[in-house]
Amino acid sequence: MHRSPRPALRSVAVVTLALVMAFATASPAFAAMSRSLVMQRAQTWVDFVIPYSQSAYRDMSNNAVGFSSGWRTDCSGFVSMSWNTFKPGYSTRTLQQTSTRITKEALQPGDALIAYNYHAVIFGGWADAERTQFYEYQMGSEVASGDGTGMHIEEYPGYSPPDRPYYPYRLNGITENIDYAGHIEPIEGMTRYSTALAASRSAFATGSAGTVIVASGDNWPDALGASALAGAVGGPVLLTRPDSLPAEVSSEIARLGAHEVIVVGGTGAVSAKVFRALDDLASVTPTRVAGGDRYSTAARVARETVRRLKLRGPYDGTVFITTGTNFPDALAASSLAAKSGWPILLTQSGTLSSDTSAAIAAIGASSAIILGGTAPVSASIEASLVADMGSSEVTRVAGINRYDTAFRIAEYGMTNCGLGVAGVAIATGTDFPDALAGGVMAGRGGTLLLLTPPGSLDPDVAELLLQRAAEVGVPRVLGGTSAVRPIVREAIALALGVE
Repeated sequence: MHRSPRPALRSVAVVTLALVMAFATASPAFAAMSRSLVMQRAQTWVDFVIPYSQSAYRDMSNNAVGFSSGWRTDCSGFVSMSWNTFKPGYSTRTLQQTSTRITKEALQPGDALIAYNYHAVIFGGWADAERTQFYEYQMGSEVASGDGTGMHIEEYPGYSPPDRPYYPYRLNGITENIDYAGHIEPIEGMTRYSTALAASRSAFATGSAGTVIVASGDNWPDALGASALAGAVGGPVLLTRPDSLPAEVSSEIARLGAHEVIVVGGTGAVSAKVFRALDDLASVTPTRVAGGDRYSTAARVARETVRRLKLRGPYDGTVFITTGTNFPDALAASSLAAKSGWPILLTQSGTLSSDTSAAIAAIGASSAIILGGTAPVSASIEASLVADMGSSEVTRVAGINRYDTAFRIAEYGMTNCGLGVAGVAIATGTDFPDALAGGVMAGRGGTLLLLTPPGSLDPDVAELLLQRAAEVGVPRVLGGTSAVRPIVREAIALALGVE
């Protein structure tokens, strides 16, 4: 069926092609269909942007064909084609004959939403954690310049007349979920420590690193500044348990041929026992950078970062200012910090600590990027930075939540840090270890780190993948399926185009 773009103008087109169906209510598709095949078929027509018509027919190669050789190029014909039913396909009054009505909670990619005698679309997966938006694959008038097929994010369940609501349906006999394996590169291990090692091996697959950073995998505050320091020394961030050094970390240090290990954080984060274990490694000299609390530790890490940068070249005076009470904003900037060597300084919400203020002066910071809104980093802090640096040298990057902020930080990185999207890294925004190590990996590769909820792909991330799929190539997903769940991996594959 034809739909106009604005609800006030939506109308139901008269069905000009009446088909008498002789199939039983439980009629299956003409061949066994998996979810992957349904979505592959839907994506094929989306890629072709086939023009809408209730009287034309196309085959899977986009050839104009006769009545019995292809599917009708309207909304129900599109669903029929995706489900591989008979040709030219069912109508919005008869698609129910090859499917079974299900609940909203049961919806999975490859199912359909059907409004009787009005419209039908393929459901491509949820676009948000609240399940209020979904990826809609359809043929209609609103999806392209002129009529055609397309995919976009829609409010669930989509507009329909009050007397013809959408209901979810499942193709009878459909099996499997989408095979996303070929569309992502997992950077993962059995634990957060082995995931960090996988990030190190990805970033330093054939090269070596003379210096590595070791931080706590259990305690995030001292570790937040590690990404900038790792960028300054040209090494990875490896994670350790507070009281024992994992054997696999020792092996990775040896593989890299590192001669120096910088431990970030005090003995509460990385114990003296771990430090001694590092000191016992052959040809390795460990040092520790730590302060009395998270703010002074971040300040000392910033000083060391700038000192190391100046051994290789000039420091441009840019510093990140972010909250010390939570981790997402700092992690979102980790690829920027690693790429540019811009230190990350922590602050309390209302005022800069004396350690942070002293560090700004000591490193000669002349430009500040505030991460997050005025709740985590107050307007008075911004005003004090403006007074010291000038209004043109202070920028706030903030969104309405951690994911919106993270995406805005990513946009800043593309515009100001030379970061691209090829092989972009994607990590959960609900925990810190994967993003901490992954941000350094991404920064070294000149690409972004993007954050997403563990159970749904962030809509901004989805839109970026949709619009720049060819540039993205194969994104790297950090952590196992408990960190970034299969439904999110499927959504990534959908956004990139399942083939």
